[in-house]
Amino acid sequence: MNPHPVAVQVSLIPKKGSSENECEDSFCIDRDLSFGNQRLSPVAVAISDGATESMFAKKWARMITRHAADSSRCIPDGFTGSGDNFRHFIRQIMDRWESWVSSYVKQRVASGRPLRWYEEAKLASGAFATLLAVHFEEAPEGRWHAAALGDSCLFQIRGQRVISQFPVQSSADFGVSPDLLGSKADLDTVCERTYFGRGSFTCGDEFFLMTDALAAWFTYAVENATPSQIEEVLDKVRIFSHAENRSAFESWLSSMIISGRLRNDDITLIRIYISE
Repeated sequence: MNPHPVAVQVSLIPKKGSSENECEDSFCIDRDLSFGNQRLSPVAVAISDGATESMFAKKWARMITRHAADSSRCIPDGFTGSGDNFRHFIRQIMDRWESWVSSYVKQRVASGRPLRWYEEAKLASGAFATLLAVHFEEAPEGRWHAAALGDSCLFQIRGQRVISQFPVQSSADFGVSPDLLGSKADLDTVCERTYFGRGSFTCGDEFFLMTDALAAWFTYAVENATPSQIEEVLDKVRIFSHAENRSAFESWLSSMIISGRLRNDDITLIRIYISE
């Protein structure tokens, strides 16, 4: 079975009133393995939403997504709940974080700017972010495996219908305090609170990955839409996933936030389309 061609679009928008540098969402796509020749064979995609109240949330989210994409090279069956693969993956991220923090503190001291007491307190409590990591492979049929901690979501679309949604299943399940991956969290607790999902895909399927604010709106819109309205919702998301439509996406987000139909937050939207 030859790998299917794949189209990938990404849109990352900071919350209303914030700059690009203040955006605490992060994503990573393992392009080295799969997208150099636009083939899906295999690929890992990860998105993360850093918790604003923690110090270096953006750095932590970026570290999570990059390590998640890199780890797909070492975990042939993707992210699963069996064995020690996921536990090892999380432990490595935490070790990398501790190494980075140690280096950062030393640099501050060497530059004559040692940490202040409130910075020390924040660093001691750790950094926090959501995680959604998805691994796609064809062996010999298309399969996906995913791990999620928090409320960033994956939606699988087939024939203008949402056939899989992971990990949040209902708009009522989105809250203001999702589970987060903490840089100093207990490893057993992290593994217990992580959801694992899997499924198959075929030609014509598409996947949307979204951080929480957009995922909550999308879930609610699909739940309350007629079949024709669902098509409109899907078409809207497809259009907004293209980078060239960024200004239209920003305008739409602004109007939705002002009307109270969407929470003001950083937005990550990734679309993956499997063609013939």
